[in-house]
Amino acid sequence: MSESLSASSKQTFVRRLKEARIGDPAAQYDVALMYANGVGVGKNVAQAFAWTKASAEKGHTVAQYLLGSAYSSGLGTSKDVHKALLWFVKSYEHGNEKAALKLAKVLGVEQLALAFQFLVESAEKGVAEAQLAVAESYANAVGVEQDGRLALDWYRRAAEQGLPGAQFALGQALERGMGTAEDLVVATQWYREAAAHGHPGAQLSLDRLDAIGSGRLKQSTKRRVGSRERRTTDTRWIKYAAHGRAEDFYHLGVMFELGVSVEKSARQARVWFKKAADAGHADAQFALARSFESSDSELPVAWYQKAAAQGHADAQAALAERYQRGFGVAQDGMAAVNWYARAAAQGHATAKFGLATLLQTEKDPIIFDLLSGAAAGGHSGGQCAMGNRYAQGTGVAQNWFEACRWYEMAAQQGDASAQCALAGCYAGGQGVKRDTAHAFYWFEKAAAQGLPQAQWNLGELYATGLPGVDPDPKKATQLCKRAANAGFAPASATLGALFARANKHERAVRWWTLAAEQGDPESLFNLGQAYRLGLGTTKDEAKAFELFLKAALAGVAAAQSRIGLAYATGEGGALDPIEACKWIELAATRGDKAALANRARARKLLSPAQQAEAERRASEWTLSQSNKA
Repeated sequence: MSESLSASSKQTFVRRLKEARIGDPAAQYDVALMYANGVGVGKNVAQAFAWTKASAEKGHTVAQYLLGSAYSSGLGTSKDVHKALLWFVKSYEHGNEKAALKLAKVLGVEQLALAFQFLVESAEKGVAEAQLAVAESYANAVGVEQDGRLALDWYRRAAEQGLPGAQFALGQALERGMGTAEDLVVATQWYREAAAHGHPGAQLSLDRLDAIGSGRLKQSTKRRVGSRERRTTDTRWIKYAAHGRAEDFYHLGVMFELGVSVEKSARQARVWFKKAADAGHADAQFALARSFESSDSELPVAWYQKAAAQGHADAQAALAERYQRGFGVAQDGMAAVNWYARAAAQGHATAKFGLATLLQTEKDPIIFDLLSGAAAGGHSGGQCAMGNRYAQGTGVAQNWFEACRWYEMAAQQGDASAQCALAGCYAGGQGVKRDTAHAFYWFEKAAAQGLPQAQWNLGELYATGLPGVDPDPKKATQLCKRAANAGFAPASATLGALFARANKHERAVRWWTLAAEQGDPESLFNLGQAYRLGLGTTKDEAKAFELFLKAALAGVAAAQSRIGLAYATGEGGALDPIEACKWIELAATRGDKAALANRARARKLLSPAQQAEAERRASEWTLSQSNKA
């Protein structure tokens, strides 16, 4: 039996060795195990290591884990912690759960603590760079417990030695409040010291503090920089940044982007952003992607991806939007959800709104939480969406006061949809006191942004007039035309009514036809009247009957009354007194005056059985409409 197994193992080894030699990573891994365990071949640690390495380099996850273990323990090769880390990371990235445990052991707290001790020894001997590193360790709890007081002390020691990076970091620490409330003045002094050495980040901080102090909303440089001064200034910043710190590259890019102490230059900004981005700086990667934003190429996507992978929330949201729109990348809803969710988890308001919009699950409480988070974070789209939810009672009890509160916030930020909705609230007195002047104001704001519904609403107000504003049919027509040309059916319907009122019936028929084709019920009725009377078109009772019936089925009371009369008289269609009574009953129930006047006459034409049938049909139609709602 053992001889048989041995022969079989040798055959397996020979077969797998052939496959390994032609590059099969799984076969290479099997051969490595056979050499390691002496299965089908004599044990050979060196050969086991060689085949494990070959398989790992081909991407075999378990082989990568074993190769990391070999380097970590010095099995079959020299011990090399850095290479061990490299292969454990690769295996971990491919989903090997055991690799995470190995990484935890190799990257233990002991090594960080040891590194910190070496830093302290160098810092105490007066090496400024080491003092800065010790300060950052205390500030960020790297290898030691976080201690703001000690961080501040070491920042100051390095800064006093003239190290610009330490001077800038000390200014930041003081400004953030590591020291006392009075330290903002001292922080500004340290920023000036660092800026004098050409530190870009310090100069940006000075400009920001100056902007706050002078009440400017945006960083700007009003004074033109002379050509000689500009050359001197540019050289100073570039000379400092040339020593190769990614953060300095990025800050210099921002300076060129904003024109802070240098001549504004998008090209130069991109050059420095690229240097920082290549060095792995996430803010620079995002800035570089943003500089290519108008392009639908893959270039901005690639940089957004790099920044997003480092946890940059703005980049994650931007990348999600690209996946959602399929802009510069294949459209991928799941990828969009993934990146929106990552950014939303960091509190990103735009991402919360984007995620809520993308998921489109109105009844899901998660959506409500995302929308409310986006709204609370100041996102105008989220605020408008919250207003809609309260107005419609979607996922929350209907509350017009709350709806108006959210609409107001979004409207003040310039959101056209919110402005239009808020105007509607003022016009109808929902959630606020009825105020036509306020309605007019907000409709005008939204219409100026090209929102068709607002243009139509404003046109309606001009058509009827309002306190302090006389009717203006010309202005009403202009506004409704803009909305109608944008495909807004109610505006086409209003245009038809305006032209009919001016006895321009052919033009009225043209606009009513357009609105009717878009499914506007009132236009179906008005068009039916035009065909019935031959106004603006050839008289056609059969066509009128067809249009009246469509409008009646859509719930227009006047059309229901008219189709009832048509069935009663046979005008344009078949004579049917039961259908006539049904439609007249329905129209009368909704308060149509003509139907109320004709209801008694329609009932007299029917027997009790026929009248019961008419009532049954009317009830059946009403129930069907309720079910649709």
